Amino acid sequence: MTQAMWALNARRGPVVLAGGSQLVKDQVARACAAAGVAPTLVPVLGEALSLDPLVLLVGCEQAAGGLHGQREVIVVGAAEDEARAWGSAAGLPSSRVVILPQGAGWLAEHLGRLLNPAATGPVVGVLGTAGGCGVSTFAFWCARHAAAEGGSALLVDGNPLGGGLDLALGLEDRPGVRWHDLGEIRGTLSAEQLAAALPADGTFSLLSHAASSEIVHAPSGDGMGSAGVVLEAARGAFDTSFIDLGSSGAAVPSLASACDRLILLVPARPRSVAAAAGVLQAQGAIPVTVVLRGPVLDGLDPWFVAESIGRAGPLPYLPFVRGAAQAEADGRMFGFRLPGKARKLVESVVHGVVDGVVAGVAASRERTE
Repeated sequence: MTQAMWALNARRGPVVLAGGSQLVKDQVARACAAAGVAPTLVPVLGEALSLDPLVLLVGCEQAAGGLHGQREVIVVGAAEDEARAWGSAAGLPSSRVVILPQGAGWLAEHLGRLLNPAATGPVVGVLGTAGGCGVSTFAFWCARHAAAEGGSALLVDGNPLGGGLDLALGLEDRPGVRWHDLGEIRGTLSAEQLAAALPADGTFSLLSHAASSEIVHAPSGDGMGSAGVVLEAARGAFDTSFIDLGSSGAAVPSLASACDRLILLVPARPRSVAAAAGVLQAQGAIPVTVVLRGPVLDGLDPWFVAESIGRAGPLPYLPFVRGAAQAEADGRMFGFRLPGKARKLVESVVHGVVDGVVAGVAASRERTE
């Protein structure tokens, strides 16, 4: 019965699996059936690449050699091959790992979103090339602007060791779930349940880590093991979600790979500019909008930095905002009003990244039709 779903006679398709054990093939077939697509199975990675699939699934036993260019890859493996699967993913330019059968529900939802993306909200990650460059503040400004325009917006705290983003917003006493409350979730999470459970201020919602003292005795830990499930639910619950990824996305690297688009803050400092090229390369196939953060010193203006990192100039420029750091420290970011230039920059970046995701969705749809 399962083999009939594999559609072995279809030599082209939006989803191609290279290799994989019998269990992996069965689980992929079921996930694809749930997503409304028939996968193409091939024995080796090279043959899969020749089909130019929209979604490339790779069995963990497949060597990474021969994978050229930048594309999303999902490494799939059985529970007993988990370490091997992560090892394979480490050698690929942009990859995720799904362990089956535990991750079959997530895989079905992810494929469904990619192949039928019209009703899902984009997820945008915000990261910086250096600590203290204002990533949390900028991510909040973006989410606040998106909510103020009449849509629903979610701000996600991506740093489990950051002390809790709710403190910076003055929402630490607002009822609702935090990351550690979601640690036991497996399979799927209802979008409606997630939206109703989170602390909110109008159409703005927050998923924060709690202060470390609050989770010492929590059996579910920091909750990040459920990140894939939670973000898939967020896509259905909110018009746009923004993730605070911190410095270079190092806190939880898997969160960056779950984003549709990234915003990279680059302070106008020699080391930060030098680091930007490496960060861009590490993000693989995910589109990145680079924003230069002021004040500008050492001649590192938006034109010069753009040329240094191989981008068209000038880069979007965020001027230094006096009082922003103190507002975050005091937990009063909601009441802090942005000056005109910074407000216009946030507006243009938010519109740019969301429009970019929409354009990418349209291109993906054309490939599947």
